[in-house]
Amino acid sequence: MSTTIESIEGNVWPDPEWQSGLVLAGHALRKKPLPELTPSDLRVAYSQQIGADLLKARALEILESEPATGDLYEGDLLLAVMRSRQFQDDETFRKRVIVVAGAALKTELNLSTRDEIQTLMT
Repeated sequence: MSTTIESIEGNVWPDPEWQSGLVLAGHALRKKPLPELTPSDLRVAYSQQIGADLLKARALEILESEPATGDLYEGDLLLAVMRSRQFQDDETFRKRVIVVAGAALKTELNLSTRDEIQTLMT
């Protein structure tokens, strides 16, 4: 059996009452094996605080290899991580993400993404 957010937490969510795309995506990613989580999955998880504490290693693995990755726009995963409680609360994680953010700033990012990354780095 592959490790999932559900298996680590030992908490299986009931079927969603609300059938929106975001709700369904959040429920589905809890059942997806951690190594299979895509940058898009991680962006949703961090944005919605779904198992994000358990996803730090996977997020860093992806971001350290491709700092500006994103599916909605370049850098969207990095911004989701930098806006998260984990980024604020875990100093070791924060330091590693700031290194990634520095690398992302050396890539082609739109101005608003660049500005927000710089703001969150402080």
